[in-house]
Amino acid sequence: MARRTPAPRTRFTALRGLAIDEERLSRCAAWLGLPSVAGADAGRRGHGSTLALLDGPQGAEDSAAWLPPVAAWIEPTSAPDAQPTLTWQTERAGSVDLYINLTTETANDLHLAGRVLTALAARHPLPPERRDDLELALHEAISNALVHGNLEVAGMKELSATELERFSRDLVRQMANPVLAQRRLEVAVTLEPSALAVEVADEGGGFQPNRTECHGASGRGLDLIATVADSVELKDGGRRIRMRFSL
Repeated sequence: MARRTPAPRTRFTALRGLAIDEERLSRCAAWLGLPSVAGADAGRRGHGSTLALLDGPQGAEDSAAWLPPVAAWIEPTSAPDAQPTLTWQTERAGSVDLYINLTTETANDLHLAGRVLTALAARHPLPPERRDDLELALHEAISNALVHGNLEVAGMKELSATELERFSRDLVRQMANPVLAQRRLEVAVTLEPSALAVEVADEGGGFQPNRTECHGASGRGLDLIATVADSVELKDGGRRIRMRFSL
């Protein structure tokens, strides 16, 4: 993912671990200069915006983990550059209203689109028809990023039992590849008075539609997204999609 210098928007005042080892949580808290709090304490408004750290899907399966004051959900890497990477991810999270950065494997296990919608609906009242539009667009964008982006699984060329079997087989095989399963998925939401912008990014090989507009991009779900979003823009060579919705 392209690393841009983010402008501050959200100030985190506490760190919450979701089924993450206490020693690792303490180390991350020291890196970020944030106090770590237990679940009950993290739910108090006095703590302001809270950053949640994950180690796999455990602890994030409860819908309460996606409610205020938690505004960002990050799965720290265990690589040698863990500290600067987490610092950048936290700065990036602070530049938007909601931020998620997880591995492909964790995002897939969590059925992430529904979690994002839960977090969003808890902060902004959504009319039923707009909620349906957002859920559809989130599902398509996140599924595309996971399946076609990070896992590099080709879409079904036709609706047939043979193609479905091939697609399912490829999906299982690619998810079993530890390199691909550890690729990152990023979701960033920016709220405005009468609109919101959602960006979904992956670490795949990129994608460009045949035409400059998003319509007609068969197999990527962009046609469907374009019917419900007010605008759709592809960035970073197709690794990032930005969708805007009026509210």
